[in-house]
Amino acid sequence: MIPVDILATEMREIYLARAEMGNGVTVDAIRRAERQASLVTWQVRWDSATNGRWTHQLIPKVEEWLNRGRGEVNFHLTQFLTGHGGFRKYLHKYRQYLHVLYYCTRYRGRAGVVPPPKNLMAFMLATEDNWSSTSQLIIGIQRDLRRCERERRERSDALKGQPVPAK
Repeated sequence: MIPVDILATEMREIYLARAEMGNGVTVDAIRRAERQASLVTWQVRWDSATNGRWTHQLIPKVEEWLNRGRGEVNFHLTQFLTGHGGFRKYLHKYRQYLHVLYYCTRYRGRAGVVPPPKNLMAFMLATEDNWSSTSQLIIGIQRDLRRCERERRERSDALKGQPVPAK
């Protein structure tokens, strides 16, 4: 979704352009031109931002992502794409987002041939099967990471003599 401030500017520009519309210019043409300007503004902002670099590595072109035409984004995929949630805690430990999917011996067998981050979205968007299999891989890894973390806490609590929460 285009950032709301960019959308607001787009809406304002459409309104102003409609007020000054000349012959031969359609409202649709104005909307298309303003949407393209919004996408350019968003891309410049996205490229120059200092945060979200993991997501930028995966999704470098906002227009391609916005117009992808396939691939439902679920909770788990959002967590992975943004480096938050279960991945964040685990990945912070290793100081790299690449570890779990590309280097961790625990998951390397599940991952099969997963393209590097800069090619991952193109791979996922190429076919519905690629999208689905990658999404399912990420869901499986996140569930396993949460299970491992829960078991680690339970062991730690047991060693401290604290009651273990019921499942």
